[in-house]
Amino acid sequence: SRHQLAVVEDCCQAHLATCEGQPVGTFGVAAAYSFYPTKNLGALGDGGAITTSDAALAAKAKRLRNGGQTDRYHHVEMGVNSRLDEMQAAILSARLPSLARWTTARREVAGRYRRLLAGAPVDVPPECDSGHVYHLLPVLSASRDRLQTWLREHGVETLIHYPVPIPRQPALASERPDVCPVADRVCAQILSVPLYPGIPESEVELVASAISRFTP
Repeated sequence: SRHQLAVVEDCCQAHLATCEGQPVGTFGVAAAYSFYPTKNLGALGDGGAITTSDAALAAKAKRLRNGGQTDRYHHVEMGVNSRLDEMQAAILSARLPSLARWTTARREVAGRYRRLLAGAPVDVPPECDSGHVYHLLPVLSASRDRLQTWLREHGVETLIHYPVPIPRQPALASERPDVCPVADRVCAQILSVPLYPGIPESEVELVASAISRFTP
């Protein structure tokens, strides 16, 4: 308020997350959620939603997603075709009642990893808030590439989320962004281990055992 700035929350991987007890998506003027198939609540194709408590902003978002139309064939501003189709909406409606259960399962899997990886040759970021919903569980290793190869050789698939920090993206080169050394370090060390609501305990133990036996 002091600087007249609007906060728009990126909640694309944070369905049902809370921060100090308050639901994410309720702090700013608006929030964006993704329903891409790999998200905590996913459709079978691309999709997303905007939430806001501002009626005028909601009305504008509805226009912009539908070619700027106020009513059929009447366009008051430039917009895009970004409507969620009925099939994706039906799938999301069917899956939504399971989201709380899936979220609980994600938190339990993350807790199991934390216990099993205590003393392992990786850094597991601390849980700063119990409202975390664990779309991903990353670990950090200064020997990340060798660790990833080691895990692959032992039947464990991992992914890097994300390898290039925003200031290093070519699309922003013309903006001359500042160097962010922490982001550079994390992007060079981060590795996401397998985590999804239905992962068997035996597989979590297999992953943790393989990580623990790695020599940096």
